[in-house]
Amino acid sequence: MSGFKDYLIYFIHFLLLQFSFFGILYFLSINKYIFYVGFSILFISLSFLGFYKYSLDLSVTKSMIEAISETSLLVSVDLISIPFIAYVLFVGLVLYFVIKKYKKIKVNQLKSPLIILAILGIATYFIIESYRHNTFKSRLPYVAFNSVIEFFEEDHIQLLPINNNVKAIVNDINFIFILGESVRADHIQLNGYNRETSPKLSKRKNVISYSDLYTPLTHTVASVKQLLTNQSVNDVVKSNEVYSLFSILNATDYKTSWIGNSTIVKSYAPIIRSNKNVELIDKFRSIMSFNKALDEEMLQPFDSVLKTTKNQFITLHMTGSHWWYENRYSDEFRKFTPVTDSKHIPSLEAEQIINSYDNTLVYLDNFIDTVISSVEKTHTKSIVMYVSDHGEILGEGGKWLHAQESEVSKNPAMIVWYSDELFSAYPKSVSALIKNKEKRVSADFFYHSILDLIQVQNFDYDKEKSIFKEENY
Repeated sequence: MSGFKDYLIYFIHFLLLQFSFFGILYFLSINKYIFYVGFSILFISLSFLGFYKYSLDLSVTKSMIEAISETSLLVSVDLISIPFIAYVLFVGLVLYFVIKKYKKIKVNQLKSPLIILAILGIATYFIIESYRHNTFKSRLPYVAFNSVIEFFEEDHIQLLPINNNVKAIVNDINFIFILGESVRADHIQLNGYNRETSPKLSKRKNVISYSDLYTPLTHTVASVKQLLTNQSVNDVVKSNEVYSLFSILNATDYKTSWIGNSTIVKSYAPIIRSNKNVELIDKFRSIMSFNKALDEEMLQPFDSVLKTTKNQFITLHMTGSHWWYENRYSDEFRKFTPVTDSKHIPSLEAEQIINSYDNTLVYLDNFIDTVISSVEKTHTKSIVMYVSDHGEILGEGGKWLHAQESEVSKNPAMIVWYSDELFSAYPKSVSALIKNKEKRVSADFFYHSILDLIQVQNFDYDKEKSIFKEENY
C-alpha cells in the first residue's frame, strides 16, 4: 500500500470486517452455555489459525483443512515451537479472563440496545458480500468457516467411468501441458506485441503461437473444468457428469502427473485427482498470499517426473499472471518500470499495472523456455503446450483483472513447441498444428486434440475439433 487513501480504505475495510463479526459474537453471548462452549472453541481455533497465518503466511483454505485432518501426530509436533507454546499460554490466559468477565455480566443481552448493532453487524456481511463477492468471505475469520464447510461438502462433479477396452494407437509421445493463468494473447511478443515479452521463445525453433484462441469462460473454475473434460464452451447448461481427460489417458497406459502451484478448487478437484500422480507446491499458500512460491518451484519435481518414462502426460499448473502481479516474478525479470506499489488499483497509473503484468510474461517466457530445454534433452517425441485459462483486462472499458465481460479476457494465450523427433514421426499432425495457428480456435480444441493426436480407439470424441487436422479449421 502507498498513500493515505490506501491506508484509509484498508482501515475502513478492517473496521467493517470486525463490526460484522461483532454481531456473531454478540449472539453467542446471549446464552451462557453456548458462550462457554461456542466462544471457547471459536476463540482457540481462530487463535491457532491466526498464529500460523501471520507467522508462516499460510492461507486458510480447504486444502489446509484437509491436510490438517490427514496429518499425523509426529508431523504436528514439528510445528510446535517456543513462540507457539508462549502464544498458547497467552491465548489460554486471555480466554480465562474473558470467561471470568462474562460471568459478572448481569445485563439481559436480548433487551440491550447493542442487539440492534449486532443485527446491523451481521447484515453488513451480507450487504457487502452481495455488492463485492469475497470481500469478507476470503478473510479471517470467515475464510476459516467457509474452508471447513467446503471440506465437508461433497464434490458435485462426477467423473464418468472409462471402458476397459480404450487404447491409444500412438503410445510414444511425451505431452507436457502448461496450464497458465490470466495471460492474454495480445501481450505475447510472438503474436506481434510491441514489447519483448517473449525474448527467449522468439529465438527458438519449432515454437508457434495461436493468436486467436477463444473462450467465453473468463474465470479459472469454469475454464479449467471445460479444458480438461468433454464439456464445451457452448454448453448452455454444464453437466456435472463429465469424462476426465486424465482418466482416458490412464486407460490408454499413458502416465498422468499433475504438478501444481495453484490451489485445487473443489469444483474441479476430482478431475485433478484422476491423475496417477498429484504433487502440489506450496499448497498451504493461496494466490492471495504475500509470500506465494514462484512457479519455478515446480521445475525440480517436473524434471524428476520427466525422467521416469517416455509416454506420459505431465501438467504444470501455474499461478501465472494472476493479480497481484509483483508476487508472480523475481526481480531479475523486472524489465518494465515503473511497477505497481499498491494493491489498490484506483490509486495506480495504468502504466504501472501494465508494466507489472508484462513483467510476469517475461517470467513466463523463461519458465516455458526452461521446460522446453529439459524436454529437449530427452530426445523423445515430445510436445510442450502452454494454454492460459483466460485472458486479463488491463483498463479496457475502465475494467481490470478478469471474471468480467470483455473480449480481451476471452482471448487467452497459447504457445506450442514440438521436438524434431515428433515432427519426423508424425509430420502430417505437426504440419496441421502449424497451419492452424492463424485460425480462430475454440477452447474446445484441447480435450479432443489430445485424444486425436494419440489416436484413441473405442472411445467417442470429436475429431473435427482437433488442431492436428488441417481440414478442421
